[in-house]
Amino acid sequence: MATYDDYDGVYFSAQAIRLYHPEVTDRTEIVVVDNHPSGPCAGPLKDLEHLIPGYRYVPYERTQGTAVRDLVFREANAEFVLCMDSHVLFPPGALARLMAYISAHRDSPDLLQGPLLSDNLQVYGTHFDPVWRAAMYGVWAMDTRGLDPEAAPFQIGMQGLGVFACRRSAWPGLNPRLRGFGGEEGYIHEKFRRAGGRTLCLPFLGWVHRFGRPFGPRYGAGVEDRLRNYLLVHDELGLDPGPAIDHFEREFGAERMRPVVDRVLAELRGPFHFFDAIYALSFDPEGGGWESLVRQCRALGIDHRLRRFDRFAVPGRPRLAQALSHRAVVAEAKLLNLGNVLVLEDDVVFSRGIADVLRASLSELAGRSWALLHLDAPGTPPDAPCGHLATARAPGSLRAVAYHQGAYERILAEVPDSPTALARWLETRGDIGQHYAHAFAGAAAMTCPPVATGADALAREARPFDPLPVSA
Repeated sequence: MATYDDYDGVYFSAQAIRLYHPEVTDRTEIVVVDNHPSGPCAGPLKDLEHLIPGYRYVPYERTQGTAVRDLVFREANAEFVLCMDSHVLFPPGALARLMAYISAHRDSPDLLQGPLLSDNLQVYGTHFDPVWRAAMYGVWAMDTRGLDPEAAPFQIGMQGLGVFACRRSAWPGLNPRLRGFGGEEGYIHEKFRRAGGRTLCLPFLGWVHRFGRPFGPRYGAGVEDRLRNYLLVHDELGLDPGPAIDHFEREFGAERMRPVVDRVLAELRGPFHFFDAIYALSFDPEGGGWESLVRQCRALGIDHRLRRFDRFAVPGRPRLAQALSHRAVVAEAKLLNLGNVLVLEDDVVFSRGIADVLRASLSELAGRSWALLHLDAPGTPPDAPCGHLATARAPGSLRAVAYHQGAYERILAEVPDSPTALARWLETRGDIGQHYAHAFAGAAAMTCPPVATGADALAREARPFDPLPVSA
């Protein structure tokens, strides 16, 4: 389960599994992804590791929203995964029957769901009808086959995601650009269909969901984020976004929603949409570098994409801190199954023409095998004339560098993860950029011209460099 400041929900859901489903607890693990580990519930949630056997606490807040449920599948160590909201209860026997079902269908490519029970414990709905209502795609509907727990599983088109299960290797993943609340219903079901699976309603897998929130939700659920999510997933699937746009404009007014649509469409057309995630390494959380980076990214329309990653603190050892930080980002990118990531250090300065040059560089990169893409210039210019992409022949500064997933394994295998071992390793390699230059010779590309430099290097630039104008 993923949670955001909902200790009570996690506590009662986890304890109910232990109390009312003891027959499955020796074969299962409870993974809790805390999406607000700096919040008031983090300590008590972590403490449950000492009280509940098989309970594992995973903090993660570099992105926030319901799509963080993707991390449940990345962290799980089981063949099958049941993802549930952190305030769901199951009737006795339901989880044992699910275990029996998946044991008999070990190669299933399907998404498995069950009927929602209302607070009177009667079946409320078995699926969603594909209808727009109240800023959401899908409304609860009933198939009478779901009224009998002994009935055979049947196929449905879509449903809410309070409870769903699948074989871990069949999980198609959620778009890593999603944030905030909503957008996954219908989208994830379509991804399963396109991968050859179905969505099945298992009548025995009833579940009760706490909808009441007397004190209100603890997380933001803005309609702007929700519309953005719908537009992103429609773009990913190649679907017409018109119905989504029409619904949100009718519900909340075109004056409010049209600027959101325009921003998202610009984001989809922009070159930074190419990157599955954009990580920002913060040298000094209280310093001016972070604010400078945010202002530049806001000018480029990508500030909402930043995943802040506080750089490792190693006083007096900047090369070690840099290497540890970059390796940690690569490790997270591999865990999250990201196809590529852009990493920005917070002393970076972008050029005025970064968007146009990057767009042209990525166009030339298409179809080419690559490991790294430097936006900053290595120590020497390319050894031949180039269009907007060149092979990097010297170590890069890593102030602005993209990693392709094909490079993750080698970096994690070759670069030590402990400060002590990495410090010794760097003694023979200079810095991690020099290692990359050797390890990925011929597979490291650079934009031509460079579109990034360092704040401290700006005055020393030998080539003309026109910084990106930003507002205060």
